[in-house]
Amino acid sequence: MAVDVALGMCFLSQTGVGILGNSLLITLYLTLFLQGSKRKPTDLTVIHLALVYTVMLRTRGILIAAEVLGLEFVQNDAECKLLGLVYRITRALSLCTTSLLSMVQAITISPSTSYLFQLKIQIQKFILPVLAILWIPNSLISTNLLFQMFAFPNITNTDTNCYMVPISTLLQKLLLTFMALRDILSLGFISCCSGYMVLLLHRHRQQVQHLHSPSQAHETSPERRATQTIVLLVSCFVVFYCGDLVSSLFLGTSMKNNAAIFNATMFMTSGYATISPFVVLTCDRRVIKFLTDFLGNRTLKSSQTTVLSGSPL
Repeated sequence: MAVDVALGMCFLSQTGVGILGNSLLITLYLTLFLQGSKRKPTDLTVIHLALVYTVMLRTRGILIAAEVLGLEFVQNDAECKLLGLVYRITRALSLCTTSLLSMVQAITISPSTSYLFQLKIQIQKFILPVLAILWIPNSLISTNLLFQMFAFPNITNTDTNCYMVPISTLLQKLLLTFMALRDILSLGFISCCSGYMVLLLHRHRQQVQHLHSPSQAHETSPERRATQTIVLLVSCFVVFYCGDLVSSLFLGTSMKNNAAIFNATMFMTSGYATISPFVVLTCDRRVIKFLTDFLGNRTLKSSQTTVLSGSPL
């Protein structure tokens, strides 16, 4: 149908923009590291989050193209299990990594009188091991898909390429309990850290207004800019995640299929993954400076080439 094709193209366009943004973010951050730029405590977490979103959006793009556009990308059980497992793991990791990002930034800006200040000195050593450890529980929780997901024997007669078979009620409840605890703890950490950072920013602003002139009070420090970026990121994430959760619960409890809510859920599922890299790119002055210098050098070389080519020998 024309409507299904139009929706599929919209989903794929959103996915393409998200993949482009996250890939650009990873490339620019790695380039800055290779050039010897000073590394922030949150940089590794941001790169991991962008990598997770890139994989998640690629997997989602394949699933959408297969289901909405009717393309036969998934043709056997192994492909169904792999795509389902990767998508479930990366979606869970996006929540856990966002929670870690807010915690790292809260520790980074903590004052010397705070109990978090002791972690500030050693935070760089623990980020990479923590990111690696996050994969273990999220992978274990999602292993049930290896036994539940299968490909339809005749894809041309169905609307979707994969289907899930029910498992024992006890195991299903156990998995749902673990996933609920993970989500609640992650959202709890995000809320607490965001509130803590907003409080610190408010106190810092009051101190600056008392100590400096009005013109100096409006100047923004790099730490404050970074904190504002993280708060903006996690706030957007919570909005998208809660919208996704509410619509998913409605679809799960409703006896009727609502195409409009389903499509809205699809957009919200990857909405944050699409906009988050552009928020980071536009707020990080290192990236802006790098792009300005790069484009400036390219323009200078181009002008020099033009002058040399136009001058007589």
